[in-house]
Order: sequence, then C-alpha cells, then structure tokens
Amino acid sequence: MVKIEKIVLQGFKSFKRKVSIPLSDGVSIFTGPNGSGKSCLGDSISFVTGRSSSRKLRAKKTQDLIFHGSKNKPGSDFANVILHLNNSKKELPVNEPMVAVSRKVNKKGVSTYRLNGSVVTRQQVVDILSQAGIRADGHNIIKQGEVTQIVEMDAVERREIIDEISGIMEFDDKKIKAERELLKVDEKVKEAEIILKQKSEVMEKLGKEREAALNYKNLEKLLSDVKYALIYKKFSVCEDGLGEINKGLEEKTKELEKFEEEIKKMDQEIDEEEEKLEKLTKDVIKASDSIEATKKLAKLSSQIETKQERIFSNKRQIERINELIERLSGSGTTHPGQKEILGLEGVYGKVSSLVTVPGKHSVAVEVAAGGHLNDIVVENSNIAVRCIKYLKSRKIGRARFLPLDKIQSFSRPAPAGTKWLSDIVKYNTKYENAMKYIFGSTACVDNIDIAKNIARSNRVRMVTLDGDLVEASGAMTGGFYKRKGSSADTGKYVEEKTRLSKEIEQLEAELIKINNEVEVLASEEQGTETMSFEKTRINSDEKLKKTREKRKSVYEKKLIYQQQIGKLNIQKARLEADFDNNKVQLDGMEDERKNDKEIKELMKKDVSELSGIEKDTLSKLRNIGPVNLKSLEDFENLKEDFDDFKEKVDEIVRERESILRTIETIESRRRETFMKSLVQIKRNFKEVYRELTGGDAELDLELPDDINTGLLIKAQPPGKKLLSIDSMSGGEKTLTAFAFLFAIQRHKPSPFYILDEADAALDKKNTKKIAALIKKQSEFAQFVIVSHNDDLVREADQIYGVTMDDGESKIVGIQLPEEQKNN
Repeated sequence: MVKIEKIVLQGFKSFKRKVSIPLSDGVSIFTGPNGSGKSCLGDSISFVTGRSSSRKLRAKKTQDLIFHGSKNKPGSDFANVILHLNNSKKELPVNEPMVAVSRKVNKKGVSTYRLNGSVVTRQQVVDILSQAGIRADGHNIIKQGEVTQIVEMDAVERREIIDEISGIMEFDDKKIKAERELLKVDEKVKEAEIILKQKSEVMEKLGKEREAALNYKNLEKLLSDVKYALIYKKFSVCEDGLGEINKGLEEKTKELEKFEEEIKKMDQEIDEEEEKLEKLTKDVIKASDSIEATKKLAKLSSQIETKQERIFSNKRQIERINELIERLSGSGTTHPGQKEILGLEGVYGKVSSLVTVPGKHSVAVEVAAGGHLNDIVVENSNIAVRCIKYLKSRKIGRARFLPLDKIQSFSRPAPAGTKWLSDIVKYNTKYENAMKYIFGSTACVDNIDIAKNIARSNRVRMVTLDGDLVEASGAMTGGFYKRKGSSADTGKYVEEKTRLSKEIEQLEAELIKINNEVEVLASEEQGTETMSFEKTRINSDEKLKKTREKRKSVYEKKLIYQQQIGKLNIQKARLEADFDNNKVQLDGMEDERKNDKEIKELMKKDVSELSGIEKDTLSKLRNIGPVNLKSLEDFENLKEDFDDFKEKVDEIVRERESILRTIETIESRRRETFMKSLVQIKRNFKEVYRELTGGDAELDLELPDDINTGLLIKAQPPGKKLLSIDSMSGGEKTLTAFAFLFAIQRHKPSPFYILDEADAALDKKNTKKIAALIKKQSEFAQFVIVSHNDDLVREADQIYGVTMDDGESKIVGIQLPEEQKNN
C-alpha cells in the first residue's frame, strides 16, 4: 500500500521556512496549543493532492495560502508543498519506487503541479493519485467540525455522502446530461409531429383521391378486359355454336331424308294395300253365302276400327294434357334435351306425366316428390346409360333416370291410419318399382298434429295435405306453401285426364268383347268362301291401319325435325351475324391480350358471368363520380417527401427511445452501485459501532425501494433501545458519527487518514474508544492526527509538537516516556 514518507512545506500558511516532516507507519500525531498551525498540516495534504477550493483550505483565495509575514518577518513569494509517497508496490501508475507530488502557488494565484520534478496538470495529479485511493476531498481527511456536521445533517444530506462514496455522482452527471438531451429531442419530436400531422392530413386527403382514382383506373382496366374476354368468348361461342349447329343440321337433314324415304315407301305400301283391300271387299260381296253374317261381321269390324281410333285419340289427348299440367304446375320445365330423350325407344316419360294425382293430394305429392317429379323412367340401365351419353355428346343438359330393372322399391306397412303416397297416386303397374321408389316411403296424413302423434312411435317420413313435411330423422319442414301452379289451373285438366284414362279402359274392355264376338262369328262361318275372304280383308285392313299409324308417327317426327331444322337455321343466321360482329370487334383489338393473366382468368367464366361483371363494373364506374386522376402523380411525389420526413421523425423518435433506454440503464446501474455500497457500509457501520461500544447500529433508507430518500442512522448503545441519531445525546451522536465515518473508510480504504481535531467533541471515555479503534486500524493504514487530547496522544507511534514563534510555525519531535504511554 502507498504510504507517506514525508511532507515538505515552504511558505505555506504559517510555515515560512522549508520544513521536512518524515512520517512513519502507524499513528503520527501533531499536537500543540491552539493557533500554533497544527491544522495547516492537514490543509497542506489537501492542497498538494489537488483540492481546488481555497475555502475548503480555510482561505478566501489561493494567494492567502502563502505566508503573509509578521512584524519581523517578510512574507513569502510562494507557497510550496511536496508530498513524498512510497510506491514500492507500484500502486501508482508511475514506474518509480518513490513518487514526489508537489504544488506551488505564486502571488498571482497560479498553481504549478509537478510529478517527480516534471510539470503536470492538476487533473493528471488527481487521476494518478486516485489509482491508490488518494483524493483531496476524500473521506479519509476529516477536518475540524466535519464529525459535528454529520450529526447536524438531515437524512437526505447523509444519503448524499453514500452517493459520493458509491460514485453514483458520475451516473447523476450522465443522467442529467441525458435528460438535457431528452428535452432537446422532445422539442424536436413535438415540432416534427406537428409538421408530420399536417403532412398526414394532406396525405390522407390526397390518398382518398388517389384511392378513388386507382379504383377508377382498375375498373376501367377490368371493364376493358371483360369486354375483350366477352367479345372473344362470344366469338368462340359463336364459332363453336356454328360448328355444333352445322353438325346438328347435317345429322337432322340426314334423319329427315330417312323419314321422307320411309314415308315415301309407306305411301307406296298404303296404295298397294288399299287396292288390295278394295279388291278383297268386292270378292267378299261376290262370294257372300250369308249376307246377314257378312253385315254383322262388317259392323263389328267398323266398331273395332272406331274404338281403336278413339283409344288412339284419347292417348294423344292425355299426352297433351300431361304437357299442359307440367307447364301450369311448374313441376319442372322439360328442356329441349329431355324432349329429345323422351322420344327415344325404351324411354317411358317423366314421373309427373306417368302418374295421376287426386286433387286433394296434389300439394302433398308435389312436396314429397320434389325434384323427383322430373325423373325420367326408362326400361333398363342400358337405356339410362345411352340417354346420359346422348345428353353429354350434344351438351344439352342433365337428367335423372330411373331404370325399372335396377331401381329398388320400398316395401313396408304404412303406420295405422295412413297410406303410402304410392297407394294414393294412380299409375300403370308397369312403372310400379319407380313409383314405389319415389312415393312408397312417404305416408300421407291430414295435418301436422297427426304427424306429430305418429312420430312418437314411428320413425317414418310423412307429408300433410297442405304440404308440411316430417322426415324420418325428426326434422320438420312446414309453413305456408305456395304452389308454383294453383290447383285451379290444373285441377280440371287432371279430372279430364282421369276421365280419358277411364274411357280408354272401358274402350279396351269393349274391344275385347267385340273381338270375342268376331271370333265366335268366325267359327260359325268357318269354311265358307265368304269368311275366307273376310278374314283376308280384315287382316289387310289391320295392316293398312298399322301402316297408316306408323306413317303418321314418322310424319310427326318429320315435322318435328323440320321445325328443329328451321330453328337451327334461325339460330345459325343469328350466330353468323354475331360471329361477324364479334370478329370485326376483335380485329380492332390487340390479339396478344388473350395471353394476359387477368384475361385468361376471365376466359374461364361463361358469357352470362362476364356480362354480369360488365354490368356491375359499369354501375360502379357511374357511382364513383368525379375523379382526380392527377392525384396519382401528386400522391407519389408527396409520398416520397412524406416518407423522407417520416424517416427523419422516426430517427428522432428512435433517438429519444435510445436516450430513454440510456436513462433507464443509468438509473439501473446507479441504483445497483448505490445499493452495493450501502449494503457494504451498513455492514461496516454495524461492525465498527460494535467495536466502539459493544452495541448495535443500523443504516436504512427512509423508503427502502427509493434511493433518493434520506438515510436513517440508528444506534443502540448497550442497555438502551434503538434510537435515531437525532434522538441521541451529544457524546452518543459524535461516537455514532465516528462509527459512520470509519464505516465509509473501510468501504473505500485509503493508504492514509488525516484527522484534524476530529475528537474535539468526545469525552475522555469515548476518546479512549476512538483511540483504541484508530490504533487497531493503524495496522492497515497510516494515521496523521492533529489533536491535543492526551488519551489519543498516548496511542501515537510518532509525536510532533507544533509551536508558534513570531507568526511562524515550528515543529519539534517528541518522545513520550514509556510510563506515560501505558497510563
């Protein structure tokens, strides 16, 4: 550890002549009468180690530190102090075993510092000495009255001692500097935010105009793309449509030619058969053996022909009624594709045309069957597959088919008091599987209450007469049901259809009866020539009727095909006009646009969708109103300026945040440093006080979590309760203050301690305690003490006497007898 080897004074205060004072290890005491200049020794050490305040050296100004003379002695021209330090352990950053630090001040108040003879600055001296814990204003130098000052301080001032000792003053300086910077930055931020807000308002207004302009431009682009896609799509549709129509015309023309050929052939057959029939009739008349039998047979033949024609007429009428009911009831419009399908062999018709529904059950049937009324009943699955392929190849729609050889019908007793709809509707037994599949799993009840009661014990699908539906799962659908066609529209046609069906049944029964009569009559006349001719005539007549019926059917098909060809030609003419129009429009557009990504996506939509988009886009364009297209350019220019300014603002904000983080870090480190020192000093205080008094002591902040609050010093002398320093007696206060100072010195050990009459306020008992403590501490550091207290002087290892002679201080060494040291 660095120690003082000697002090050299010349012209400093009351020391005129050059005085060299060697100091040994342990305790060195300077004693003498008041006014002899003892305290000048402590001042000289403070002076040479760099204390800048002359008042702290008990002088108004630096020049006052120079010996000012007496009656018989002139004043000095300068004051000089040299401090010789032992640096054998190289604790000072000087590569010399001995370091001489000097300070010389002239009458102008100018100070000159030297280090081993070389001129240096004060700060260099301060920095070098601080490496060994030597500071001019350190707490290792206790001047007169400083112990009393601690007693008289308030709690905050005492805490500030810990601030100084812990070194957080450095953090305070940094924090103050950072807070000043923060104030400047805050002002910049406020100014920048005002400007930024103004710019933002302008940007927001212009942004809305730009958004409207962009929307307008995008809609214009979309409209242009849609128009192109629509025209191109229409062109393609027309092109494909013309191809399909030409193909259809070719096929139907070929079919028409076949029909004409077939009709021509049948006309020839009819002519031949009529001639044959006429000849046979004449032969019958010539060969008639029994005029009565012949007349009767002719009458029966006439009746058969009449009834057959009536049956044929009724069936045709029923077909027309079915089509009319279908249109009026809305059970499903038969599209052209289905009409073509319905004419194929093995196709029996739609479900709605194959059933007869009693009037009061029409709503129930319509609700229960739903879309199944449009199902097409076919002979077998092969027919169904052929129909599906037919629809697909011609792209004329879809349909659901019920092949009678595959469809599974429902078979189960109906709940009590109900009937399956399949038992209510009327149909040809030939279609039983299909009808039971659709209607055989739904029971018909009068109302929803009955359905609810049945549902408690039967999980079955039920429909009421007014259209409420209860599913087997328990789900219910109901409310007011409005039919697509009223019963008033279709009821009379249903009744007419029923009447015609009954009439057909009656006529067929009568035909059976007449045919039986013909067979009886034929058996009676068998073997006669007349009967032979008659049979031939009847057979010829039957053949002629069949041929005529077949011709009529083929002729009707021919008419249908002629109508279809006519419609196709009309469609072709329209498509050709559209094709030419679209081609002209396409020729005026850029052909490469069809490769644009947006147009490719639009091409995936059909014409109706594109037309809808076009209409919607035009509506949106009209609703936008006036648009500032210049805002697009203005916005970009302003945005660039805005972004640059915002970046500057952001930079200022980041700077502010950085300063705040710095302040936070400084405060955190400040607290950490303070608390670390406080904990150590608190422990030292407790130990030192115990050594001095045997009692206990505490150091605490007024608010434990706030390091800016005051420091409370409490002590508990033996036999007394714990008291605050402000509540103690004078001696207890001084002793406690000494304990506090020594606790600080232990926290920041110094190679030497200067005590300038620090024991003045102590009584004899407490002086001995302090003396004992100093003696113990002298094993670790030098003590230079100014005192005239005998109890303290006895503990000295080296004693110097200070006297005053004609205004000049003089020093003499004193050796105490051993017996005085022990007393």
